[in-house]
Amino acid sequence: MFSSEEFINIHTHSLQTNPSVSQICSHSLNGNLPSEGFFSLGMHPWHIEENKLETVLSLLMQFVTRPNVIAIGEIGLDRVIETKYELQETFFKAQLTVSEYFKKPVIIHSVKAHSDILFIRKSGSYKMPWIIHGFNANKNTADQLIKANIYLSFGEALLNEKSKAIEVFPLIPTKQIFLETDESSHSIEEIYEKAAFLKKMTVEQLKQKIADNFQTCFK
Repeated sequence: MFSSEEFINIHTHSLQTNPSVSQICSHSLNGNLPSEGFFSLGMHPWHIEENKLETVLSLLMQFVTRPNVIAIGEIGLDRVIETKYELQETFFKAQLTVSEYFKKPVIIHSVKAHSDILFIRKSGSYKMPWIIHGFNANKNTADQLIKANIYLSFGEALLNEKSKAIEVFPLIPTKQIFLETDESSHSIEEIYEKAAFLKKMTVEQLKQKIADNFQTCFK
């Protein structure tokens, strides 16, 4: 689907038509899905509402079988928003069930919730790959998530010399990483260049590694 000749952007909110970039664009359940491009689809914790779970699941299952919907997301947990955490967990777990049934990897939004994500992963019978997007936590957290076979996606934090991500990234297995732009104004090419520098490899070598990860995760 995606090749080692391309820059793979695992999570973005900006639909682009750059022939050198393959991307998964995060799309809202509230709008019509374009026919061109690859998408992830799900209800972000910022947008969930009481008594709307059945509607969300109905919409999700309406679109998830389309061939260009290749992941569920972004979905997840966020401890700094006002939405009840129990409600977030209900929506998150319900969408994880959809992921398992339709065999789609999951792109996860996690804010101060990595331990909860890890607990849910370990306590359930989840088989599909999960990807924590925008990872910017410490090495211990990274190690625990990787041990649970969760991928980590890094973005513009790699361009911040004071970030935790820039300390952690060189130390973790390349086979468990992805790169992204999310809502950043930086290009995926910039992210790859910095990531390759941190890993002490060429951009072409890194593109091959991430293409391999993609094939493993989205097979």
